[in-house]
Amino acid sequence: MTAEFPPSEASRVVKRISEILIERDETLAVSEAACGGLISSYLVSIPGASEWFHGGIMVYSLKSRLKLSGWNEQEIHDYTGPSVDVALRLARNLKFELGATYTLSETGYASRSPMLKPAESEQAVGSVYYGVSGPNEDVSATYNTDSEDRCHNMQQFAIHGLKFLLKQLEKIGSFSEAEQVHEPKEPDSKKPKIDKT
Repeated sequence: MTAEFPPSEASRVVKRISEILIERDETLAVSEAACGGLISSYLVSIPGASEWFHGGIMVYSLKSRLKLSGWNEQEIHDYTGPSVDVALRLARNLKFELGATYTLSETGYASRSPMLKPAESEQAVGSVYYGVSGPNEDVSATYNTDSEDRCHNMQQFAIHGLKFLLKQLEKIGSFSEAEQVHEPKEPDSKKPKIDKT
């Protein structure tokens, strides 16, 4: 993990995100878990971020999701770990609460977790799930760093999350195999219908 802050790679992406949002008079909010607030800190490192950044939440514990993300007791009880569905639910809830044009959410495994069985840890560690909820569609993606280094993973989760958001803002090319388009739904909707692209 580089000591440079923000990393030059993140700065370039955030600068472009800022330009697009200002030009379109649109706004952004962020829900973070595994990144620990890095996405938000990268975003506000750009002068003028207050013009388009509504803010964000850091929902690290299940209790915080109950209080800050509109989850009910049953959803907390049924929670089995980070997933595409969880990322989308976080993005949709925050969009509803803060009224941003776009919301970006992430949830993943930056390092080994008590929730993971030993057989699952090797595959899950380094995995992150993203959700972007926008005015016309909701999109999800997955990414794996192939690393078990916690700090490295946190930084890479944040950078790749910002790149994923930028791609949606620019609509560059077609969706990759790791991305899925979802029908936009209200935050209290049931499991979303998924169309593979």
